[in-house]
Amino acid sequence: MNPQNVDFHSFVDKRLAENGFRISLITEDLMNYRIDDFMSFVNSIRIEYHDLYGWNEEKKEYFLNPLHDKWKYSFAILNAEDEICFVNFSSVYGKIIHNHCTYARRDTRNFNFAKLHIIKLCQTGLDNGFTHQEGYWPKKNNGSIILFMKMGWEIEDLRNKQELFMIAELQKVRNKTYELVLNGK
Repeated sequence: MNPQNVDFHSFVDKRLAENGFRISLITEDLMNYRIDDFMSFVNSIRIEYHDLYGWNEEKKEYFLNPLHDKWKYSFAILNAEDEICFVNFSSVYGKIIHNHCTYARRDTRNFNFAKLHIIKLCQTGLDNGFTHQEGYWPKKNNGSIILFMKMGWEIEDLRNKQELFMIAELQKVRNKTYELVLNGK
């Protein structure tokens, strides 16, 4: 199928709905309403990976910080019981979308959430005139790095010998990730 003719927002919604999930924009109102849920979800994963990445739990201020356009580019995936299964916080740095962090619940990893989310985020960025995205990954996070490179992200630099700085061209990554999902990869 030609990606030019695809409604990517509907594609993501339908793929998630097939398995009882939905993607939701994280708005400031949603965050305020479910702050304890978001804190519990994120901090449980930060505790899980503390020894590997040196992550510590985040305080309430982290979740409520007013990053530029954070409430336009941050998404959560929820199950039929409205439980949080996946979270990504992104915001805008100048003319680029910056991926701050992504968390997936242990029992829903390998459900294509990262791929479906990246399609949604890329399309949202394109809809708003953006062309690129960037982010940092702990260099020990091999699984994520390999996945994002398969989706078309490129390693640009190494920061402090600990984090990879990666960049993505939104249309290229959206299209490549769409193909990966269609082909079951």
